[in-house]
Amino acid sequence: METFKLDNGIKVIFKKTETVGIASVKVYSPISVLHEDTSKAGVTALLYAVMNKSTANRNSLQLAEAIENLGSSISADVEYDFSGWTLNCMSDYFDKSCEVLADIILNPAFDEKEIKKERKLLIETIKSRKDNIKPAATDKFISDFYGKNHPYSVTRNGKEDTLKKLIKKDLQDVYGNIYSCKGIVITVVGNLKKGEVKKVLNKYFGKMVLSVDTPKLFPYKLPTFSGKDTVVTSKFNQAFIIYAYNAPDVLSKDFATLKMISSILGGRMTGRLFIELREKLGLAYEVSSVYPSRIANSYFEIYIGLDKKNIDVAKKGIEKIMADLCINKISKEELNDTKNFIKGVYLLDHQSVERQAYYMAFREMTGLGYKYDDEYIDVLSKISPEDILKTAKKYFKKTPYKLILKSK
Repeated sequence: METFKLDNGIKVIFKKTETVGIASVKVYSPISVLHEDTSKAGVTALLYAVMNKSTANRNSLQLAEAIENLGSSISADVEYDFSGWTLNCMSDYFDKSCEVLADIILNPAFDEKEIKKERKLLIETIKSRKDNIKPAATDKFISDFYGKNHPYSVTRNGKEDTLKKLIKKDLQDVYGNIYSCKGIVITVVGNLKKGEVKKVLNKYFGKMVLSVDTPKLFPYKLPTFSGKDTVVTSKFNQAFIIYAYNAPDVLSKDFATLKMISSILGGRMTGRLFIELREKLGLAYEVSSVYPSRIANSYFEIYIGLDKKNIDVAKKGIEKIMADLCINKISKEELNDTKNFIKGVYLLDHQSVERQAYYMAFREMTGLGYKYDDEYIDVLSKISPEDILKTAKKYFKKTPYKLILKSK
């Protein structure tokens, strides 16, 4: 991997591959949903949806033809902590494909008809979450867990009531911040020459005026939890339980260990949650654990979908598993098996040039630095049973947020 800067200071991370003639480009800004005012929740998602439909130079049909005729694909990436674009193209058409991507980024049309249409589609997407128990439970959970003023308290698509109030100027204001930010990073992975990459990127992105610093994070205070169940009556026949513990951001020294614990508990058929709650007790339709990589406050979540008659048994099972994690050291065999599982998933997920470009950009955007992606497996390999026990005691002895969705 090599890095260099464009004429305007944009950092480029380039990795040359010897694979077939395919290249992937990520253009990411550190300004996204995390920086939204919750009264305008969804503005970032709406902005990108509209930008992806037309430019000042191309209508929707012309834009689609320009991309497809090159055999390329361009898509928007709106994450909580960063936002931007992905371009996948043939190496032979790297220049022409970057021109189309630059047109989307630098010349947004902000077409009123497109704003109206995309707003409606986002609202329908939000409404559809109420028809599936897991998204419905997640929406209630993040709202309670983060409180009404935190940008993490709503989905990345925002809320129905805030989307309805957004106007063209709201999108233009957010666009100005996102694409004037000094923290913009471009990653490129593919069978290309460095000189060509630098020349092309400078031609299309080197004149962007970067005048905005990445905003400092507001020090949100999260709600405290009493330990009582939050019980919500739902329309679903199935029940759903969430246990969620306060967890640190991606830069914490405990980040990697908590990622390891998440794999010990869930995410695979040999995880403790799956074995104990599904295989032995036959309680779960689905069960797993999640620890999102976040710049601000994160959480460690355990969730299970089940029949409502099994709620009490499942709760006792979850609490027993978490208590055991805080009392007994994990065996070296189980820890090594988990490390092998994570390494396998990591290697499989890094096979494509697109995923390699993503992880370099993701690590850079979250503050770990692009080199951390190569170091990640080595960091995990050094985690000991003592580290697991110490970290479990630190976070899982505290009172979790508990949500139960069930029918009457």
